[in-house]
Amino acid sequence: MGKKQKSFAGRLTSRLLIWVIIVVLGLSYIILRSERQATSLFYSEIFHNKMLITNEYIRRVISDVYVAVTNNIYYIEHNLDDPDCHKQTMERIVKSGTRVRSCGISFIEDYYYPKKEHRFCPFAWRNAANPDVIYSQDMGDADLDYLTADWFLDVVKSDSAQWSEPFYDGYDEKTTLSAYEVPIHDQTGRVVAVLGADISLDWLTDKLNEADTTINKSVMMMANIFEMKSSSFIINHDGSYITNPEEKRIMKDNFFSHLESCDGTDAEGLIYKMKNGIASEDRGQEKYLVSGEECYLFYTPIKYTQWVLVSVVPCQTVDILSQLNAAMLLFIFLLAILIIIFAGYYYIKNGIYPLKQLTKVANDIASGKFDTPMPEMKHNDEICQLRDSIEEMQYRLSNHADNGRKS
Repeated sequence: MGKKQKSFAGRLTSRLLIWVIIVVLGLSYIILRSERQATSLFYSEIFHNKMLITNEYIRRVISDVYVAVTNNIYYIEHNLDDPDCHKQTMERIVKSGTRVRSCGISFIEDYYYPKKEHRFCPFAWRNAANPDVIYSQDMGDADLDYLTADWFLDVVKSDSAQWSEPFYDGYDEKTTLSAYEVPIHDQTGRVVAVLGADISLDWLTDKLNEADTTINKSVMMMANIFEMKSSSFIINHDGSYITNPEEKRIMKDNFFSHLESCDGTDAEGLIYKMKNGIASEDRGQEKYLVSGEECYLFYTPIKYTQWVLVSVVPCQTVDILSQLNAAMLLFIFLLAILIIIFAGYYYIKNGIYPLKQLTKVANDIASGKFDTPMPEMKHNDEICQLRDSIEEMQYRLSNHADNGRKS
């Protein structure tokens, strides 16, 4: 019983396949490492740029409040002798600042208004149900006691503008606000009042949640399956939460207390940067522990304030995205290799078909069939040379056989 015939094309292709597998494994290791690193940097830039875009939007709103207040300081200071005009000015500020919820000017005790009470505060606010409707009134002793409040004393003492610490709206007792506060001076330069315009922090929280939802849907589709999402919030210079996706943390928790070093990073140094208004780099790859979870942090100060916008991205999120991209690239690479292998097998098989024809001719010649026609060759290569050699052999054997019969 003869040996089972093996395919030369199959044997050659299998050997090529072994070498291809070895090469692919080596390249795959290099690709996975380099691609994961490149993808990690790529997504870091995406998250960083997203944070900067959100920061620019918030900055414009803050700037609108700043402009709405600042543009009226000159008018107020030059009309201090007319207390009845202040209420209309507060209405104008609320109307001109689309995000201004309310506005008031709080005068020092017993300022020169003989017909007013010890405390005098012209105040205007938007109707919660219909923001286009604005109310106003002159508040006095029976309405509020601001003379001993820290925000009032701080501005009067420092004689400088500032954003206040978050506080609850005095009307609904649940909406968190922050006020841009500036000192008002009389003709002698003495601080006689504090002008403050309030904005809702609920709006800031909603804006950040909207930005997070957008990027979590567009960039982190697979990461969402594992419920690992980025989150953004604003902290004060001391680390206290001004906004947060978890409402219970606002004004009651501190971001710095949840921040720890990880893999040799310096949490204290990071806190120093945030407190001093130093923004993160667009390719920041330092890991920190936030509430015990490894995260990348992106942060930038918000102009005109002492606030810091922070984006927290779980490291596993970026790792998963990097692995998915690397796996996709590797799949495409392997698919291309398989196509090359199958194409190679096809062309090798077709390429050795003339050898099968020549094998049949050689077998016929060996059995004495010297008149077997030779196959035509399309290419002038080694197989064509073999055909010519077999044809020459056929010719000589045929002549030799003819001479033997004649003799």
